[in-house]
Amino acid sequence: MSSATDKDQNNTVTKESNDDVLQTFSKSCSMIYGKISKKQFEYLQAITNLQEDMLGSCNSLVKNQVDLIEEYSRYGKVYKEQIMPVIEAANRTVESYLNYLSFEYDLILARMLFHHKILTLINDSSPKLIQLYLEWIKVLKK
Repeated sequence: MSSATDKDQNNTVTKESNDDVLQTFSKSCSMIYGKISKKQFEYLQAITNLQEDMLGSCNSLVKNQVDLIEEYSRYGKVYKEQIMPVIEAANRTVESYLNYLSFEYDLILARMLFHHKILTLINDSSPKLIQLYLEWIKVLKK
């Protein structure tokens, strides 16, 4: 009879232990998912704002250039040929800045790919490491 009671107690302890492990796992996943979700939203919001700003700047730049050419040409202050070098310089400046932003995008993408590879490595190796750890504990218990 005591052997049946011992088995019941062992099963209860094992079940409680499994519940603790699952609870810890659940908390960890919740925390990680919450942080990632928040940061992804912030990142997407920042990228969207940046893209809108870039499009707005491009539209504004073109409109301002056309308006400037028309106004100066209309009043005969400057000829179109005289103002074009100034406009071309402004365009080169904007193009340089957009090239810089493109480089920033490349850096961010490279970082994202790096983190993806690290997480894949962790996900692939975690079960193996846990299995090795459990085997090591079995050896120590003998």
